[in-house]
Amino acid sequence: MAHNMINIYKTNKLLEMNKILNQSLKLEEILHNVIVAAKELIDVSDVLLIYLYDNVENKLKFAKGEGVNQEKLKKVAFSPGESITGKVFIEKKPKLFTSEQEIDDYMGNMTEENYRHYYEGVKRRKIKSMFCVPIINKDRCLGVVAVNNYNQNGVFTKEDMQVIEVVAGQSAIAIDNAHVYSHLKEKNRLLKQSITIHNRFYQLIIEGRGIKKVISMLERMISSTAEFYTDVNLEDAANAFPIRRGDDILGALLLERPFQSFSEMDQIAIEQASLSIALELIKDNAIYEKEIHFREEVFNQLLEGKSGRDLQHALRYVKWDEDWIVQCIILEGKDQPLWEAERLVDKERFVKSIERITNSATLHSLIFTRAFQLIMILPKVKHTNINELINGIQALWKNEKDIFYGVGRETSIRDLSISYNEAIRSIGYAKQHNVRMVEYAKLGIERLLYEVDKEILDMFMNDKLQQLYILDESFIETLRIFIDLNKNHKKTAEILHIHTNTLYYRLKKIEEILQIEFNNEKDWIDLVIAFRLYVASNKKED
Repeated sequence: MAHNMINIYKTNKLLEMNKILNQSLKLEEILHNVIVAAKELIDVSDVLLIYLYDNVENKLKFAKGEGVNQEKLKKVAFSPGESITGKVFIEKKPKLFTSEQEIDDYMGNMTEENYRHYYEGVKRRKIKSMFCVPIINKDRCLGVVAVNNYNQNGVFTKEDMQVIEVVAGQSAIAIDNAHVYSHLKEKNRLLKQSITIHNRFYQLIIEGRGIKKVISMLERMISSTAEFYTDVNLEDAANAFPIRRGDDILGALLLERPFQSFSEMDQIAIEQASLSIALELIKDNAIYEKEIHFREEVFNQLLEGKSGRDLQHALRYVKWDEDWIVQCIILEGKDQPLWEAERLVDKERFVKSIERITNSATLHSLIFTRAFQLIMILPKVKHTNINELINGIQALWKNEKDIFYGVGRETSIRDLSISYNEAIRSIGYAKQHNVRMVEYAKLGIERLLYEVDKEILDMFMNDKLQQLYILDESFIETLRIFIDLNKNHKKTAEILHIHTNTLYYRLKKIEEILQIEFNNEKDWIDLVIAFRLYVASNKKED
């Protein structure tokens, strides 16, 4: 009769326990209720311990206990499989221990540090008997409950263990719900703080305070230094946090330590700061694009040769005097554009780099873009070495961009259109003939030929050389070297590694088939021009 009374009491207590556990979403309250219920249901327990699994650290940590030094036990962190707690966690099955020897065997793999804290936590007592049950919900083990006795061997029964199993099962649902609630609560807190942080950074941008203020605020928020760089190799810089616009990397924040080492709140601050910097860069880029467009408008006014007030307005903007001499240079990519249109700041970085180089070499240059060309108008108020200027640009960009240069002649401001058109012809010739830099003033007969319609040039070339095409390749090579060496017979034979008689025969053959005489000045000039056209035509085909 007494046994039935005990069972009825325990059943009612378990039902009451289930109701209490489901009424709270606070983990501390749930664990307290589990301890209270377990004490009432198990009469002979000296110590009750609850360990919960931390999936971030992959450790079982002390969460709540009765009859122990809780501060000492909070330093214990069991790995899955370590000691009784870790083994029950992995096996997900309850375990009853009735002897000290069995307990010692199961606790044998406990680390020295954990044992030290554990022994102090249980007040230096040796366990005589115990049982341990897993806290399981939906086949996931959330932790374990351990019930210890330090006075008697074999005092616990399977019935005791089964009762605590029920308690553990009831608590598992409540603990899981508490975790979900706590997670949502934390997410909500982070979201609110994130919005607050976003608004603080966004306000700086709205007020036009700039990137330096954004960095300064970020440093205060994360209690760490940060620097903004436009050019950072993200692969080499472990502490660099990229600032992006879609797939386009606009720069990076160089932090004191890796991004992942910061707290979640600090990470949110870094992310919000990077977004604000991206907005500032986009805004600055839009302003810079307007500035470039305005420079082009000023150039158009100068190009049109306007006079009076319009000219004075344009000259005032570029800070030029009306009697200055200017020179135009055009930069263009060989096979690829000088900047990628889809990358926001690629063009801006390139143009600004050219500005820095030219500003150190000359005064008040006018630099702007048209399509994928960069155009420089350089005032010649002091000696400007074009080669040094171009060498500086090449040194800066040689590993990233294949740049060609077309240089017009020096002209007055009123004749700027002449220098500009010459630069256009020069850049065209440079790309056509694969020459890095072409100065219009240094072009020879090519300057005239470039102005002539291609069909007319082809007709002239074929009229003069058509019969030559039927000869062996050796005759064409002989003529090429003979022309390059300005009719020097001896050197031509040496380079071709042929006897002078062989050279004489080939040259006579060329004269006969083309019906010309090399000693006739007009014949020679016509031949040289036609052959240069032939060589240029073959280069283009290659």
